[in-house]
Amino acid sequence: MTALSPAVPRLVSRAVPNHDLAQGLADGRADGLADPRDFDVTEFVHTEYPRVVSAVRMIAGDREAAVDAVQEALVQLLTHRDRAWPRNVAAWVTVVASNRARDVHRRDAVGRRVVDRLRPSAPEDPLERVGRDLDVLAALETLPQRMRQVCVLHYLQDQSVREIADALGIGTGTVKTQLHRSRIALARRLTT
Repeated sequence: MTALSPAVPRLVSRAVPNHDLAQGLADGRADGLADPRDFDVTEFVHTEYPRVVSAVRMIAGDREAAVDAVQEALVQLLTHRDRAWPRNVAAWVTVVASNRARDVHRRDAVGRRVVDRLRPSAPEDPLERVGRDLDVLAALETLPQRMRQVCVLHYLQDQSVREIADALGIGTGTVKTQLHRSRIALARRLTT
């Protein structure tokens, strides 16, 4: 392998000897899968484990997550011996571990998003706020008197359109028109 070629793990399948297949058929296991009692964990760890971890790392993107996922897949394989035993243990562990790593990554991503939403926002810099307030005040001063009144009552004092109309003795349609025109004028002024 050259320095430029990627390290691609080679998964070696554990061959099932013909006599195991014949014995499996005789025992009623038509799938011919290997017997879990024949599985040598030590041999797997020495020969296949590094390649499986590398493969899961390439899929999951995180070495620690890959190691954890491979170990959990091995534990699952060894503790649930009543299931059909895979023909290729390395491939089975790779698939199960990569699925587990993906699920953990998704669950962690959801947790991070929740934490980000619940984290209080950084306190606003008072100087920035003053600067924005001064810009808004300067922009408000460019509006005609009636528009300025409508804006201040609606946006700063949270008055409804009906309340503004009653306070100024004008119709609600006029208030809506004044709000619309003032928003356009303020947007032009504040974006330049």
